[in-house]
Amino acid sequence: MSFCKKMRLKIKWALQQFDEHIDEYATEALRITKAVKRALESPLADVLETIIPGDTDTLLKNKILQALETGIHTLSIVQTCQQQPTVEEKLICFVTELRKTSPALQEAILQKLQSIVLRELDGNTKKQHLYDLFSQAKYSSVK
Repeated sequence: MSFCKKMRLKIKWALQQFDEHIDEYATEALRITKAVKRALESPLADVLETIIPGDTDTLLKNKILQALETGIHTLSIVQTCQQQPTVEEKLICFVTELRKTSPALQEAILQKLQSIVLRELDGNTKKQHLYDLFSQAKYSSVK
């Protein structure tokens, strides 16, 4: 069996591990990550409102806040961001520090943030590499 055929079967199997809600979560994780990326290019005044609009469902908003906190903690590029008292202050710190990195590193960190947010929104029921695969597939499908 050729390498490509084996790989295609493995990817197909991996994607079948998710339920019908994963695409909804992946879309939301991608939207959040794109909002963080936009925050890199604009003033940080209302960064949390940009990422989570005021009309967002309360349950989803709470899941997003928890996912962002987990992602920022996991990807913390400086310890000071972890010490901030609120998610919004952690997010502002994270974006501020992310601005100091190269565009290539920003992309890598944002891609991993998308995957972590997806994992948290889905309830962390799968291995991280499956979330990485699905979030990359989602990103590639809308790019």
